[in-house]
Amino acid sequence: SWPSTIGRIAMAVLYGDSNSGKTFLAIDIGAAVARSIEWLGKSVDGGMVVYLATESPTSVQMRLRAYQRHHRVRVRGFVIVKSPINLFDGLADTEAVIDLVRDLEREHGAKVALIVGDTLARLAVGANENAGEDMGVVVRNIDAIRAATGAAFVLVHHTGKDAAKGMRGWSGLRAATDTEIEVTADDATGLRSAEITKQRDLPGKGERIGFRLQPVHIGVNRWGNPRGSCVVEASDAPTPRPRGKRVSEIAGAVVELLTQHGAGMLKGRIVAHFDGRYNHSGVYRELKAMVEDGRLIESVGVLALPGKPVLIRGAE
Repeated sequence: SWPSTIGRIAMAVLYGDSNSGKTFLAIDIGAAVARSIEWLGKSVDGGMVVYLATESPTSVQMRLRAYQRHHRVRVRGFVIVKSPINLFDGLADTEAVIDLVRDLEREHGAKVALIVGDTLARLAVGANENAGEDMGVVVRNIDAIRAATGAAFVLVHHTGKDAAKGMRGWSGLRAATDTEIEVTADDATGLRSAEITKQRDLPGKGERIGFRLQPVHIGVNRWGNPRGSCVVEASDAPTPRPRGKRVSEIAGAVVELLTQHGAGMLKGRIVAHFDGRYNHSGVYRELKAMVEDGRLIESVGVLALPGKPVLIRGAE
C-alpha cells in the first residue's frame, strides 16, 4: 500500500514520542492510500483503509476532517472504527476485524489495502508489552488478519524510556516487523522526520522523510473559541538529534497545541488546557525553559512558536 516503503501484506510499526506527529502521519498515509494518490512524492498502491482508532476516535475524526477541508476533497473508503479492539484477549476481535474487511469489500467492490492500529497499547489491553509470551499473541493475531485480508497492517506505537533503544516494549516485536519508521520532531523549527529504521525486503533503510504540521481551522467550539487541527505538509527533514536526547512530553504537547492554534496563547490558557493531564507547576516550568532556550517567544504573557503570530487569535 506504500510501495518502496511498506510492502503489500507487510507489518509496519510507526513509532515516536508523544506529540511527535505519528498519528497525523498515519492519517495522511491512509488518506493517500484511500485516494490512490502519491504520498509525499512516493507512489501508492491504492485501496480502502480501515483505521482502528482505539486511542482517540474523536481526535482521528477531527484530523481527517481537517485533511478534507485543507485539500478540499472527500476521502472515501477511509473507515474509522471507533469501538475498542483487543488483539490480545481471545480471537473475537481478530475475527471481527477480518469480517469487517470482507463486508466492506463486498459492499464497495474494492480491496482494503491498509489497516492502521492506533495504538499498539490500546490494541493489547491486558498484555505485558515487555513479555514475549503476551506480545507474541498480538503479533500472531495481526499476522492472521494480514493473511486473511491481504492488507498491510501499520501499528502506531510509542518510543521507550530510552529513546536510543527505539520503540517501547518486547524486543521481538522489531524482529517480527517488516518496516519500522521512527517519527521525531524538532521543537525549535517545527520540522519533523519519518526515518526508516528497519526495512526487511524493500530498499530505503535510513531514508528520512521530512514534514511539518500545518494548522487548519475547522470552526468554533460550544464556547465560541476556535477549533482546529493540523495536516501534514512536505518539508526538509530536521537535522538528526543525538540518540537518547529527547524532547519532554510536556514540551511536545505544548508545541502541538500552539501549532493547531496557529497563533499565540496566554500562558494561563496553555496551563489550563492541560489541567488534569499534567501538573500545573510542571507545565509552568517547561514553558519557562522553552522561552529561555528560544523554542517559544513570549510577549506580555502571550506565548507563541518562533515565526508565528504572537497576537492572540479569536476569543481566549
